Amino acid sequence: MDKENQKSSAMPILADLVAMYVITGLLLVFLAALLGHVEMSDAAVSIGIIATYIVSCFAGGFLIGKKKKRKKYLWGLCVGAFYFAVLLLGNLAVNRGLDGQLAHMLATAVLCILSGMAGGMLS
Repeated sequence: MDKENQKSSAMPILADLVAMYVITGLLLVFLAALLGHVEMSDAAVSIGIIATYIVSCFAGGFLIGKKKKRKKYLWGLCVGAFYFAVLLLGNLAVNRGLDGQLAHMLATAVLCILSGMAGGMLS
């Protein structure tokens, strides 16, 4: 694959990742506003955060699937995996390690990858 094809493949993924994080930011702002007005349990907040990941990855998979006409499920899987990778790197940078969160991180990875793939398949 030459450099021109690599750039044309990387740009839609980067654009979709930016869109996914914009969606994540908007949903988290909405969740924070809701938390300010309504008393929510820790479990409800965790469910809201997980739902944010799922919606963002699904949207990213859907967007990349619309751009790529072939193997849409695979492209959706890739953007879900890249989304999780950035989350993981951010978590590692802030917390300086996983600190016993391995099961939670694996579950988050599966949710991000599968919802991205589902978005790609339904695009």
